[in-house]
Amino acid sequence: MKPFSAVYFIKKNKLRAVLLVFMIVITFSIYLGGLYISNVESIFEKELEKCKKQTFIMPYWKDNEYEDFNKTVEMLKEEDDIILLRQGIINNIYTTSIMNFNMGVQAYSFRNAKDFETYCEFYGINIKEQLEGKELGNGSLIFSSLQADNRGMKLGDIFSSDNPDEYVDQEYELDALTDEDGYSVYCISDTDNLVYIILQGNMSNEEYKNLKDRLKTENKVNVFDYDSYKNNVDNQLETFSYIYFFVILLMSVVMAITINAAFVGMYQHRQGEFALYRAIGISKMKLKLKIVSEVLIIDVIGIVIGLCITITGVYLLNHLYLIERGLRLFYFNEMSLAGMIISNMIIFIPIVFLQGRRLMKTDICDY
Repeated sequence: MKPFSAVYFIKKNKLRAVLLVFMIVITFSIYLGGLYISNVESIFEKELEKCKKQTFIMPYWKDNEYEDFNKTVEMLKEEDDIILLRQGIINNIYTTSIMNFNMGVQAYSFRNAKDFETYCEFYGINIKEQLEGKELGNGSLIFSSLQADNRGMKLGDIFSSDNPDEYVDQEYELDALTDEDGYSVYCISDTDNLVYIILQGNMSNEEYKNLKDRLKTENKVNVFDYDSYKNNVDNQLETFSYIYFFVILLMSVVMAITINAAFVGMYQHRQGEFALYRAIGISKMKLKLKIVSEVLIIDVIGIVIGLCITITGVYLLNHLYLIERGLRLFYFNEMSLAGMIISNMIIFIPIVFLQGRRLMKTDICDY
């Protein structure tokens, strides 16, 4: 192995390299913090995936006699490629987040079991478990397994609520659990309600988008689709993003100072080495690339080890503690990834720049 190579130096300085790798592994606390803070957003994003293939419509507030709304419904009934389902009274049932506050989830209300089965067939949702001897019908409540555990409920339990965070129009019985891995709530209520859900059916994405655009521009009805729900969620959770990125900056500065100090110690005793490199004619560019490659190798090793530890830790935390309590951490979130990248850049760009600049000024005459 060539003595000038980055790997050679790291092998000869294993203790220092291991210490630096350990420090990089610690920076994954930023990623974990991002998973924790973004958990609420991840839950909503999972539910919002359904909204990409469905749209709700309800009467416009000026449509007193519901003439425009009824015309729109009749027009939609003539569309062969969509699935049109009328909704019952919309209930608001909450989920307790990992941060221990209540958040409302979309509670779909179907007027009969057949409509619910049509919805499940469209999305590939399966009934994981059903109350023995009970058929789904008016008054049936269906949760995903995670939602049931979150609320501490089992099949056959009666659900009603006087919690101000919730609205439940009648007493329901938990009759079935679905196999979804998110927080899903469905109920069957034969109550009358002027809300329809439009499923994409056999329409292409372009055709479905054009249909939604026509509803928004040509028909006097209120339209709620993925974009409107996503904007609503983003507005409500915007504060969390600001908090997270403030924490990232704070932790990154602390980590940058600490890790930079460790690198200073590693490179300080090498000033004579770099002075010799310069004296024998090795270009500054090659020396800078050597520093970059050394730092990069240590960084990559730390990132790989940190990633393995983080994934294993999240897996164990989920399966040994959280899921049985109806909670879960997701393994990935864009905000967490962005935070980790920003943190890494804040830490290592100054290191490479400052150490490289200092070592390039060394002179063999000083040794």
